[in-house]
Amino acid sequence: MDIKKNLQSFYDAEAKKYASTRKKHRTDADIVLEEIKKCGKKTISILEFGCGSGRLLEHLKTLKGIKIKYTGVDISNELLKIAKKENSDQHKRSNATSLSCTFVNDDIANYVKTLKQESFDFIIGIASFQHVSTRKERISLMKNFYRLLSYEGKLIMTNRALSLRFLQKHKIQILRSLLEYLISLGKRSTRDIMVPRSSQTNSKSSVLGAHHSPLKIFRFYHMFGLAELKKLADMSGFAIEKLTYLNQDGKEILSRAQASNSFLVAKKDVFTIS
Repeated sequence: MDIKKNLQSFYDAEAKKYASTRKKHRTDADIVLEEIKKCGKKTISILEFGCGSGRLLEHLKTLKGIKIKYTGVDISNELLKIAKKENSDQHKRSNATSLSCTFVNDDIANYVKTLKQESFDFIIGIASFQHVSTRKERISLMKNFYRLLSYEGKLIMTNRALSLRFLQKHKIQILRSLLEYLISLGKRSTRDIMVPRSSQTNSKSSVLGAHHSPLKIFRFYHMFGLAELKKLADMSGFAIEKLTYLNQDGKEILSRAQASNSFLVAKKDVFTIS
């Protein structure tokens, strides 16, 4: 299976539905905004990878007195069409001094290689790094993120946590992942899980065309633990400022079992060497 093509096909097909279900206030975005406010700059540049339909922009628009240059990258062109439409007049609806947006339809692993070093103050990934399917690519991305950040710049990421709720909901997929790990003699990770989601857009119909049953589509997730995120950040040269779990309300908690997401803030420090 080509995991990237699978993700692209899913999000292209489900773009309208996906975007409509993500109009609610995102609780983990609040903690991201707090990190941005801490920098104290009046002009900042942001790269968001896996930006989707531009949901984070609705939160960025609430930042007062800041000039923001935003670049959003996503593998789904259909989601980006929605992002462009929703934010075509963002400067008129923003509390920020100005908010300029650029959207790029590309695989982030390819796109980062085309950029000059120290191009951004913040690199943000909201529930997107979890879709990177190989350790080699994760390491490459982290090192490129470090290269692209200005000094004192920050990488901010949230990723889905392997919580008790997730374990209960997807126990069949988790057992399958464990089986693949054993069959591969440890070459496959037990944290690589294909998570199912029903797709009405790609539904199967009966012969008469009267009945439509949702088709299950599987998306790749790598379920990060805090130790793995720490190791990736350390080996890429970052200084970790915050590494914790978040609950459904976006509040920091210690328990992975009760968490919705992991949360990482890593800084390109003048005293760290990549």
